[in-house]
Amino acid sequence: MRHRFFWGVTFLLGLIPSLVPAITLRMIGPEDVSGAWKEIIHRFEAQNPGITIDYITGPWSTDERQNIYIRSFLGGEPIEIVYMDITWTARFAQKGWLIPLDYWIKIPSGIFIPGALKAGYYRGRLYRLPVTADVGLLYYRRDLIPDPPRTWAKLLEYCRLKKRQACFVFQAMQYEGLTCNFLEHLWGFGGSLLNNPQKRPMIEALSFMKRLVDEDLSPRAILSYQEQQSLAAFAQGQALFMRNWPYAWQVLNRVGSPLKGKVGLVPLPRHGERPASGVLGGWGLGIARGTKDPEAAARFIKYAVSLEAQKILFRRRGEVPARRDFYHDPKVINTYPYLEAVYEALLSARPRPSYPRYSQISDSLQKHVSAVLAGIESPEGATERILRSLEGIKAGQRGGIFRRLMRDYDLRRTLFNTLIFTGLSVPLEFLLGFLVALFIDNRFPGAGPVRLVVLVPWALPTAVMAMSWQWMFNNPFGVINDLLLRAGLIAAPLDWLSHPQGAMAVAILADVWKTTPFVTIILLAGLKTIPTELKESMVLEGAGPLRRLISLTWPLILPFARVALVFRILQAVGIFDLIWVLTRGGPADSTKTICLYIYDLAFRFDDLKYASFLTLMLLIALMLISALVVRLTTPAYERRGA
Repeated sequence: MRHRFFWGVTFLLGLIPSLVPAITLRMIGPEDVSGAWKEIIHRFEAQNPGITIDYITGPWSTDERQNIYIRSFLGGEPIEIVYMDITWTARFAQKGWLIPLDYWIKIPSGIFIPGALKAGYYRGRLYRLPVTADVGLLYYRRDLIPDPPRTWAKLLEYCRLKKRQACFVFQAMQYEGLTCNFLEHLWGFGGSLLNNPQKRPMIEALSFMKRLVDEDLSPRAILSYQEQQSLAAFAQGQALFMRNWPYAWQVLNRVGSPLKGKVGLVPLPRHGERPASGVLGGWGLGIARGTKDPEAAARFIKYAVSLEAQKILFRRRGEVPARRDFYHDPKVINTYPYLEAVYEALLSARPRPSYPRYSQISDSLQKHVSAVLAGIESPEGATERILRSLEGIKAGQRGGIFRRLMRDYDLRRTLFNTLIFTGLSVPLEFLLGFLVALFIDNRFPGAGPVRLVVLVPWALPTAVMAMSWQWMFNNPFGVINDLLLRAGLIAAPLDWLSHPQGAMAVAILADVWKTTPFVTIILLAGLKTIPTELKESMVLEGAGPLRRLISLTWPLILPFARVALVFRILQAVGIFDLIWVLTRGGPADSTKTICLYIYDLAFRFDDLKYASFLTLMLLIALMLISALVVRLTTPAYERRGA
């Protein structure tokens, strides 16, 4: 009897875990190509039965992943574990989307890089624990530079003795990387951004960056450089120095790299006697408000920031850990000696301003710093505009919507860019599409394959195509410049994407190449509806090609042309993905269109009210334009018949 009771109790106790519902927690990150997060999650789940972590593969774009999280918050079904960039904390916390971690997680002092941990606080509460850290570093050619520069003056001295195309490359495209580069110089000159910003350090920082371009110490092409373009130029031996993040070290020293063993890195140089600070980056974890089991989420976060987990991330992905004890491991330092310089830079690194409206601050900086480098604004003028912009951002949006419309310079600028883009691209596409349609409508050997080839540009994804055009027009390693140089059409490579006019021209060319096949398809369908008998009768009457085109072909395909024209105008006015990938709206907002502006308002600046109003106005404008086009392309006899 006792044995039966014992085994019965044992059986019931064994059922208890299966009766307790499993906890599933979700997080979003980039594709886990190396399996680092898979291994971390597997180890955590083995130690915590009943808790399942669902790692959702999101887009590589940081902004797009941020938008996914925001949509989950606004939709009332938040993704429980928030894997966030260092600049998201203040915004998410201010909106009430995060749970403070203080109650669930106790942090011993001295565990994390000070700046990385500080970036997780908002108004005295901890909302994010750092998992990885990033910092701006100076890479140099160790085989050519025996003594790495510790000051910018020494770097410039090396640059003036250079015997190559460029000396120093950095990230100067109009995007977040430009903000990081500018802040490092601003801090180096003793300036600050939000706490009592002063004109003099800002002017000095802008003047120094402009001087690099004006004196050809940095190629003008850097206005189209992000991290990968800077790395490519440095890896091809086109520069002595490069500002980039720690990930570049492993790329430059992997098997097959021409610079393997020839590169060194140090913390960023200082300006004068002031201490230097690199911009701190990195990723961390928080808990979304509304999570049903925050304790389980906290347990996963504690494991993800453990030394064991951070070693997995470093070993598999090359991610630089945010824990200080990682850099005190002699085995790690002996295997990866470059980490000593990374650790030195991390200790002095500074995070970007922890401010809920940081995105607007960064947008203003990108715009005006880009304008200075492009020669559109002076350092003094840009400083005045930046300081006025900062005051407006801190004061918040005031006044009604219609008052904002009257004072919105950015809106007027983006509308002008949109009109230029539409007014040039649509007529070109229509003319080329009509000519191509007339050509492939004829019967000739190989007509079928030719028609298929014509459709290829339209079938390609716009983002992939735009990235290809960006690399082709890049200077100095773009194929377009190479072809033009070989043909003798130009004497020196052109900085296509570094000039406002050049960037707009490339955007229009890319759009014409992409969408001309669409016009061709529509007009070809119209040509196929023209009866052969009518064509033959006009030939018998002695009508020439031009007369047949004017009197027969064009009137009969006019309804098809109307459809193509309306669709292309709507697509051109609403252009987004092509410009976003190609130029991000730069340089100096010269290619920023109305849809990019509305996107920034809605998803970067949280100004949904104003963005919704502009969207409604744009919709009404497009309806009116479509009605006008239809009326102008409808003959009088058709309107009377209707």
